Amino acid sequence: MVFVVDNRVFYRSEDGAIWPSGDEGSAVILTLTMNRLLACLLEKHGQVLTRNELLDSVWDAHGLRSSSHTLNKYISELRKQFVQFGIVEECITTVPRVGFMFNSDVEVRVLTQPTIEDESRLEDEKNDAQVVKERSPVRVKYRKLPLALALAVVLISAILISLGLRVPSKDLNQVRELKTYFLFKYGSCPVYTVQRNSASLSEQKKDLFIELAKANGIDCLDGTSFLYQVSESYLYGNKGRAFISRCTARNDKYISCLNNYWSGYERN
Repeated sequence: MVFVVDNRVFYRSEDGAIWPSGDEGSAVILTLTMNRLLACLLEKHGQVLTRNELLDSVWDAHGLRSSSHTLNKYISELRKQFVQFGIVEECITTVPRVGFMFNSDVEVRVLTQPTIEDESRLEDEKNDAQVVKERSPVRVKYRKLPLALALAVVLISAILISLGLRVPSKDLNQVRELKTYFLFKYGSCPVYTVQRNSASLSEQKKDLFIELAKANGIDCLDGTSFLYQVSESYLYGNKGRAFISRCTARNDKYISCLNNYWSGYERN
């Protein structure tokens, strides 16, 4: 079975191969355990799987022993894999004190038999979407700005570096297609995220942004906008990640960005 994630990444559960759309030659083969874990999450896309369910299906059913700590490590590695292929949205969501689920906001499709035509069609869809985007009138100045390559590269670079990874040059083309979603205005500065903002989490995201910005002296300045990302576990006071980038624009081009990244510790 082949899954297409966010129209950008192909994953084949039979052999654990995962590759960016249009470039099967660069496929990475996941380990058997990682392959079983990803297959479980994708088959239950949008559904919460408890830690015990995952440990039973991925390890115990195959005569292996594991623990919650080991499960966390494998989840972390899968997240890194998707980031490497240009998907910065948090694909695997942590549900505090329960388990994990493959993010329902990230589109997942199943192909019964992948073909070259499938990948070509996805590439055509991407190109068509880009043409429409370039021709569409922009009513609000900052609607267009967050899609600029400079800001996207800053975001991806910061996340990958923090994870101990380097940014391959071939990934930068995929970064161009970063999607952003308006969250709120911090003062007069628009704040965008790279995930859709559900009603249940929007207020928590806003409160956390304001808390981090005030605590670290990140002010709204004339001609600036923010790109903001936070993991759900961090929102609930557990270990997680948060990223704020304040970028200054002039003539619809970014001239500088101030990046802030928090990771690996619990909020009080």
